[in-house]
Amino acid sequence: MSLRLPSLQALLVFETSARLLSFTKAAGELNVTPVAVSRMVARLEDALGLRLFERTKSGLTLTHRGATLQRAVASGFGQIGDTIDELKRDHAQGEIVTLSLASGFAALWLLPRYAEFRRAFPSINLRLQVMAGRLYGPLEDADLGIRLHGPGSDDDPFLLCPEIIVPVCSPNYLAEFGPLDAPASIEGHAYIHLDVTTLSWADFHRATGLSDKGIGEAVHHTDPGLAVQCAMLGQGVVLGWLLAIAAPLNEGKVIPAWDRYIATGCNYVLEHRSSNPSESTRAVAQWLIDEMKKELDDARRVLAPLSAVPKNRADHAARRVDAETTAPTPS
Repeated sequence: MSLRLPSLQALLVFETSARLLSFTKAAGELNVTPVAVSRMVARLEDALGLRLFERTKSGLTLTHRGATLQRAVASGFGQIGDTIDELKRDHAQGEIVTLSLASGFAALWLLPRYAEFRRAFPSINLRLQVMAGRLYGPLEDADLGIRLHGPGSDDDPFLLCPEIIVPVCSPNYLAEFGPLDAPASIEGHAYIHLDVTTLSWADFHRATGLSDKGIGEAVHHTDPGLAVQCAMLGQGVVLGWLLAIAAPLNEGKVIPAWDRYIATGCNYVLEHRSSNPSESTRAVAQWLIDEMKKELDDARRVLAPLSAVPKNRADHAARRVDAETTAPTPS
């Protein structure tokens, strides 16, 4: 069975309803009708296969799972809201540095470190250009951009992170359902798919020789950050790119779902729009590289017991990256 998760709007409607414990009050806050709120929540429950609310004569109450999801969603929205408020309050006259980056890296790595960034660069205003898809293409008006480079980029002085792909899930999920090669459930694992990706679950199975018999329900997603959040909530197993999952991996929020991972030989590199970038741009780039290096040192200790798939078995992914990164940009 294939499910498509609702949009962020559905999560916003759910969080508002859960906070107010009233569809009517949520409708008033969101400026929509109570019927629209009720239908959106019902679709979210259907998509997740979970009952989030108990509907009683005295009103709404959250189920245990609904309360768990509400805390996670409220925390995520709260963190984003606090960051946006801080950005709006920042009236410093310092230089603006624009960074083009992936949504997963922004949500799971950079935003949690924004306070550290502000302490390091109180006079620099960081502007984010978030890319929902893969990290290819020109920087356009961004000063810096994280882009995927093909094999041979290992010695690039602005290398940020190798493209390492690890199947991950929550600790509770692994304890209940077992590893990828030996699912404890007859129905198999719930696979979380990214619809826009450099390497799919089918690619991963072919490269590692993993049998398809462990595949159960499939959840499709288009946002890497939310896909990893679903895995954190125990909704299934997701292919995690180290660039995005290094922090939750080090914190134990997700753990490897198998004893193998893929290293494509490609690398995420910080590109500069100008051949002569400003001092602020150089400083931001070096901070990102240094902070990511510390994160990767810890992540490599987590990955040390695992086996990397031999590079020649993942070359099909690297060749595809080369083809796409060298293809002419549509005009």
